[in-house]
Amino acid sequence: MEFDFSYIDTAFINGKVITVNEKDEILEAVGIKGNKIVFVGLTEEILKITDDKTRIIDLEGKTLMPGLIDSHYHPILSGLLGEGLNAPMIDTFYGNCKSLDEMLGMVREAVKIKKPGQWISMMGYEPTLFPEQRHPTIEELDAAAPDNPVHCMHGGGHICMYNTKALEYLDVYTPKDAEKYPQDEVEVVDGRLTGMVRGHTHFWLWGKVDYTQDDQERAAMKAHQHCLQNGITSIHDCGECDKPSYHIMQKLCREGKFKVRSYMMLHSIFGKRYSLADNNHFLELGLTSGLGDEHFKIGSSKFMIDGGSGGPSCATREPYCHNPNLPRERDWEREEVAAYIKKINDAECQATAHAIGDLAIEFMVEGYEQAFAKNPRPDLRHRIEHCTIVDQDMINRMAKMNICPSVNVSSIQKLGAKFVDFYGEERNKYICAIRSMIDAGVKCSLHSDTPSYPAGIALLDSAVNRYDRTVGVQCDKTQAVSVLEAVRCATINGAYSSFEEDIKGSVEVGKLADLIVLSDDILSISPMEIYNLDVEMTMIDGVIEYQK
Repeated sequence: MEFDFSYIDTAFINGKVITVNEKDEILEAVGIKGNKIVFVGLTEEILKITDDKTRIIDLEGKTLMPGLIDSHYHPILSGLLGEGLNAPMIDTFYGNCKSLDEMLGMVREAVKIKKPGQWISMMGYEPTLFPEQRHPTIEELDAAAPDNPVHCMHGGGHICMYNTKALEYLDVYTPKDAEKYPQDEVEVVDGRLTGMVRGHTHFWLWGKVDYTQDDQERAAMKAHQHCLQNGITSIHDCGECDKPSYHIMQKLCREGKFKVRSYMMLHSIFGKRYSLADNNHFLELGLTSGLGDEHFKIGSSKFMIDGGSGGPSCATREPYCHNPNLPRERDWEREEVAAYIKKINDAECQATAHAIGDLAIEFMVEGYEQAFAKNPRPDLRHRIEHCTIVDQDMINRMAKMNICPSVNVSSIQKLGAKFVDFYGEERNKYICAIRSMIDAGVKCSLHSDTPSYPAGIALLDSAVNRYDRTVGVQCDKTQAVSVLEAVRCATINGAYSSFEEDIKGSVEVGKLADLIVLSDDILSISPMEIYNLDVEMTMIDGVIEYQK
């Protein structure tokens, strides 16, 4: 590949450049011309091809590396969250809300600025982190908001507490009415409604909350800034608010306002019927994954099998250790999963599904095997989203089919200590099993599932240290990886899972100049100090879009 070296626009010198090339070389200098990398090598060499027009940035020994590719991120959903009570969705994550009493107070205050009948929407709380150690009751939500429907969602997104006004949208007024819906999805305990709604019934009811187009556009741009500050230069958008969201994201990317590259999956956060309609329409038109350009592409055809790792509500083979009677959400059955994977595979599209528990992942692996028995398509790089609880057998089977799991590793940073309570010591040895995946030849990528879990450097910290930063507990390190392995998973592997490894994901000549600079040399500091690193600069297309 030849380039005009009349001058280089930007030269980074005296750094620790993590190239993520085939040899995992660590070099010193990078040259940018236009939106491409044109030089990677030593400082003394790059200075020979600079002139007075070149912007020279002295890294002073700090790390320069490819921009992070968060392979499962929800920009609009995360941007809807706000600390103010007039936010489209009130933030009740632990950093903004420390107790159940405080959360109920937020509801009472929000009522004062809402008209009767307007939704109060909130997301983020984790009852195991509250001193009360429980969800709100329907009676408490009714008392706080007698005239407004309330959507009070757990941080994992799969469990939600609703008040009586909200349940009216389901035509649920009595415990008998709950029988209209799948078992355990509208919870009844001791003959009374609790207000808890799970699974696709919850997602369908969530779809009744009105987030305006303006709300969503502002949310997307708020998430854009979050990405830049966290060194994320590409995202795989894994589901938003259905129809307006696809248009909004494509429009913002096309206009150059949302500069972070987006690989947007066909999936709606409002559940099964919405996502099936979106995917079926796309497949029937004969379109395939990857439609678009380097700024915005249509990604996988996605569906959702089970619940969340927090809560918990995922579909595991064996009951949860802390509460064997707790329902394990399963919204697709084994045969249904296999038939749908076959449909997507035969349409030459990339398939994926939200699958956290080992039973849900088993459904996916079996489904791919059945599809491949008649039409093997390892080139489609099918995925599994989250892929949290696995075993060695399933990992080996994924490797044979070139399945590319996107692993929610930053969940460990937030809830790792709870996973031992939920799933026990044996299953914890294969939670977010990056070590075993790499060793088996599986190209796994890393993600935050923002807004549910921490993004950015948290991915690397969690992959390397396996440490619960919320409560300060060391988790099982069976699946810990090296810094360079974590960086590879968070960059080039993410690019591979969206068919873009030829244009991004490593610092190599000819690739897009999507780069980040960290506040220190990540390879020389203590691994436990990765958590304290800052992103000092984020560059996309050769332009510095964020500087701390």
